[in-house]
Amino acid sequence: MPVLKHEQTTKKIAKLINEGYGQGEKENYKPFINTIRVSSSGRVSRVKGWITNRVHEFLSDSETRLFYIYEFLGSGKFLDIKEHYPLIEGMDKIVPNLDTELIKRLTNQKTGEPIILTTTFLLSEQTDNGDIRYFARSVKDYRQLENKQVIERYQIMQEYWNRKNVDYGIVTNKEIPLVLAKNIEFIHPFYNLEEYGIEDEMQSFLKERLVDMIGNGEDKPISEILTSFDDEFNLEQGTAIAIYKHMIARKIVGVDMNKTISFKYPCHTVKILSENEVYRYDTYYKHANQI
Repeated sequence: MPVLKHEQTTKKIAKLINEGYGQGEKENYKPFINTIRVSSSGRVSRVKGWITNRVHEFLSDSETRLFYIYEFLGSGKFLDIKEHYPLIEGMDKIVPNLDTELIKRLTNQKTGEPIILTTTFLLSEQTDNGDIRYFARSVKDYRQLENKQVIERYQIMQEYWNRKNVDYGIVTNKEIPLVLAKNIEFIHPFYNLEEYGIEDEMQSFLKERLVDMIGNGEDKPISEILTSFDDEFNLEQGTAIAIYKHMIARKIVGVDMNKTISFKYPCHTVKILSENEVYRYDTYYKHANQI
């Protein structure tokens, strides 16, 4: 669990808050914990988000993988994704109701300085009636849930979010669909084709043509169509692959995301999606806020 406690003092925490950490919306949000200030036992990563248009910072593979799933399943639904959200506002109302053991988890026992707990993800979505609904998730290695101190901190988080009427849960690394997450990682950088030098005026034409070629490809392997596409339009080798990944990311075409994406599969395994089919395609997976 990310906890700001090493060399943290009330003064330093106040400085972070004054500098806007743990505050802001979408592209203006600054995670309270980032990969520069905090060491991690896991693999850190920085990923530019589709939904927020900012760089997100993660301290483990599990955090990154769950983020990919939220991005793919939540694109068009989620309003914001905030990582490493600090439990500060309203915490003073919770502390008096905690028993002595739980209160200890909010204080560095060596220095007496406060510890700021953070929740891995705070997400927001718009409901059908136009209201904004929030839900919070903590990501943890399942083996650490046997640690009493970890459980006690999660009890505090549960109480914190309950008082705010926010759905809260813990997601372990065992619960994150690995193939799905890796597939999304594979296509994630191609959400915006402009970054690969494909101008707006060409994108629509190229995507329409590639959709037609895949739709008529039947038993031909996808790789054959992609190679032919680059040759036919005199494109740099690999351009068709970038467009194909983009179309999966944008849900213009659909593939079985529970199987490793492969260009060896025949074209008939690719679905050409209309707007209505996009919805059905999304509901093939567990809704993201239930993970």
